[in-house]
Amino acid sequence: MKRGIGSVMAGLCAAGCVMAASPFEGAWCLTSPSGGAVWLRVEMNQGVPSAKAMWEIGGVEPFKRVALEDGVLVMERPHDHWYMTAKGMRRDILGTDTLRATVQGDAMTVELARALKDGTRLPVQTMRGKRQASLPPRPDLAALRFGEPLTLFNGQNLSGWRLTNPADNNAWSARDGLLVNSPQLEEGPVPKQFGNIRTDREFEDFRLTLEVRLPKGGNSGIYLRGRYEVQVTDSHGRPPSWGGIGGVYSRIVPLENAARPAGEWQAFDIIFADRHVTVRLNDRLVIDNQPLEGCTGGALSADDTLPGPIYFQGDHTTVEYRNIRLYPRIK
Repeated sequence: MKRGIGSVMAGLCAAGCVMAASPFEGAWCLTSPSGGAVWLRVEMNQGVPSAKAMWEIGGVEPFKRVALEDGVLVMERPHDHWYMTAKGMRRDILGTDTLRATVQGDAMTVELARALKDGTRLPVQTMRGKRQASLPPRPDLAALRFGEPLTLFNGQNLSGWRLTNPADNNAWSARDGLLVNSPQLEEGPVPKQFGNIRTDREFEDFRLTLEVRLPKGGNSGIYLRGRYEVQVTDSHGRPPSWGGIGGVYSRIVPLENAARPAGEWQAFDIIFADRHVTVRLNDRLVIDNQPLEGCTGGALSADDTLPGPIYFQGDHTTVEYRNIRLYPRIK
């Protein structure tokens, strides 16, 4: 039986053709209308899109609805508000965000329409971003070279440090040679919010060593380049998790829980190189040269190509840091 050219080509395509990649597919680094970091990943499965995002704070979550409509990627997510109280972090769902994304080359533009629960529709806002830079190869840790240590905290005052947001309340101080955070958390619909503290200097690749002490139930975090949070929590005796000490928040689960009990000093030795992270906690290897897929909640920006500061989370509980030293990578 004779077959037409069309049927032959269709058969060949069914056997071996691959659909053209969608321009939306991949990871994107965006800035929210309020200036926060947003990381977005879009995937296509037989032409059907799905997407997930880290939106300013919190973890990576999937969108409720994702669809392609006339060349526009439409995504829906809860419009939420996070804030810290004396009883812990709270999240209020205020409405729904609808995002309409278009792409031109490696640039993405997003029109954000926000509808509140009472039916109020807020003015449409525009977000912009770019395609995330490709992840470099896994570095050879044995070949890395680092310079002389920089003492980031002088033990006497906060010289070289400032709040990430000057509008926040400051609970950080130098006390008895320690960098101490003592927030007085409140209840109520508009509790007082306390600030995170960052270095004035910014860094690229480095080795960072420090010690940290938490009270029972304590919670802080070490941000690398101001973008990737290594968790600092009172999690002694619990199963390893990305929310436990030594994990990377919402990204990497540690190999083991090497935490000491609350009230004892915890020793960190962290290598950040080529967007890969290695973490030793109390002389135990808990993250072994793992890639950082994207920024974490609380990041100062989503752009992985930029240098950034070291910053410590201060909006949760009391915490103490000491012996903070950074060894810049020599390339």
